[in-house]
Amino acid sequence: MNKVAIIAIISLLFSLVACTKETPVGPTADGKPNVVLIIADDMGWDAFGKYPGTNGLKAKTPVLDSLAQSGITFPNLWVNPECSPTRASIFTGKYGFRTGVGSAIGGNTGGLNASETLLQKFINDKTGNQYATAVIGKWHMSNNTQLAAPEQFGVDYYSGIFTGTVPSYFNWTKTSNGQQTTVTTYATTYFVDDATRWVKAQQQPWFLTLALNAPHTPFHRPPLHLISDKTLADDAASINSNKLPYYLAAIEAMDTELGRFFRSLTEEQKSNTLIIFIGDNGTGAQVVQAPYTSYTAKGSLWQGGINAPMIVSGYGVDRQNTTEHALVNGTDLYATIAYVAGAGVNQIHDGYSLQSLFSEPVAPQRKYAYSELFGTGDGREGWTMRDSRYKLIHLANGNEYFYDLSVDPFETANLLSAALTSEASAALSAIRAEKLQLQ
Repeated sequence: MNKVAIIAIISLLFSLVACTKETPVGPTADGKPNVVLIIADDMGWDAFGKYPGTNGLKAKTPVLDSLAQSGITFPNLWVNPECSPTRASIFTGKYGFRTGVGSAIGGNTGGLNASETLLQKFINDKTGNQYATAVIGKWHMSNNTQLAAPEQFGVDYYSGIFTGTVPSYFNWTKTSNGQQTTVTTYATTYFVDDATRWVKAQQQPWFLTLALNAPHTPFHRPPLHLISDKTLADDAASINSNKLPYYLAAIEAMDTELGRFFRSLTEEQKSNTLIIFIGDNGTGAQVVQAPYTSYTAKGSLWQGGINAPMIVSGYGVDRQNTTEHALVNGTDLYATIAYVAGAGVNQIHDGYSLQSLFSEPVAPQRKYAYSELFGTGDGREGWTMRDSRYKLIHLANGNEYFYDLSVDPFETANLLSAALTSEASAALSAIRAEKLQLQ
C-alpha cells in the first residue's frame, strides 16, 4: 500500500471518531513521527473488544473500534497485575525485579530509583533532544515525597494524578512541577483538554503519554454528554447495587473524549502520529465478568490480571483490521517507541521492538512472555512465564499451575494435576530454564 493511501485511511479514521546490551539498527525513514501512548486503567478484555470467549457486556467504544479497524490488535500483551509495576516496566524497559517495583506504590517509600533512564530521556539522549515529551494523567511510579519526579526523570511536562486513584473524578488533586492544586473538572475531560493544549503548543516532534485513570474506581456516572445511556442514575445506592454499568460508562466516556482529542489534531499530525493504546492490567474484581473470576482478575497472575488490550494504529502501521498473535510484554513498548523515534535500538533491557510487525507478519523476536507480582505481602505474589502455547504460574507460597492456553485460554485445568504429555513436559522444562536465565 502506498503512502498516499495510508494517509487517506488515517484521515478517514480521525474523521470517523470526530539491563541488557542494546542492539543498534538503522534510523527510521521519513523523518520524526509523533507518538501518543494511551493507557487505560483497570480495563480488561472482558469489558472491551472482540477477544474470543469474552461474551459479557462490553463498553461502547466506537473510537477504539475504529483504531482497531485501521490497525493491529495484539491479543497477547502481558503486563503486570497492578498499575505501578506495569508503568515502571513500560518506561524503563525492565522487568520489575530489576527496578524493585513489583506492586502498587503507596505512601512515602518505594518507587523508581533516580538512576533509572526513563523512555522520554532515553529518546532525547539518543536523538539530540529532538522530541518534546509529556505525561498527562496518572503517574504512580514514585512515592508521595517525590512530587517533582516526572520532571526530574526528564519528562518535559507532567500534569496529572500522582498516586493510584482519586477520591472523586469531579474533585481531585493535580500534581505538576512538584506543586499540587485542586481540580473540579471531570478527570477524563481535564486530561484530554490538557493533552490537546500541549500538543497544539508544540513546534517539534512529540511523544505524549496520555495516562487516563479511567475506568479505575471510584465508580461513578460520567457527564451525560459523554455516554449514551442518559437514564443512568447518579446516586450512591444505585451505583453500589450494580457497579458494572458505571464501570462500562467510564470506558465509554473515555472513548468519547479520545475522539475529541483525535479530532483536535491537524491533518499533518494525523498522518504523522503513531497511536498505541493499552490497558495497564485486567479488570478489577468488583466488576470482572466471565470467563474471568474475582480470583483471576486484576491483582492476579492469571490471564484476567495480566493479559490486557493493545491496539496500534496510525503512522507506519500498514496492516489494517488485523490481529497479531505474537507475544508482547509491556517492556517491549520501550524498545518499540524508541525505535520509531529514531533512537537507534531494536532491543534494549527486557524489551524488543514491535515495529517490524506494523508492516507485515514476521518471525516474532520474543519467544517467552513474563510477568510477576511482589511486595503485596499476600498469597498472590509470584511469577509467571509462557511460550506460544504453555503457561506456568509459580506462586511464592510454592503452589504452581500449568496451562495449555491453546485449548484452555481461561485457565480452567491445571496440567500439573495429572501426568504431562512429553510435549507439555518439554515445554515446562524449557520455561523453567528460561526463567533461570533472567538475572
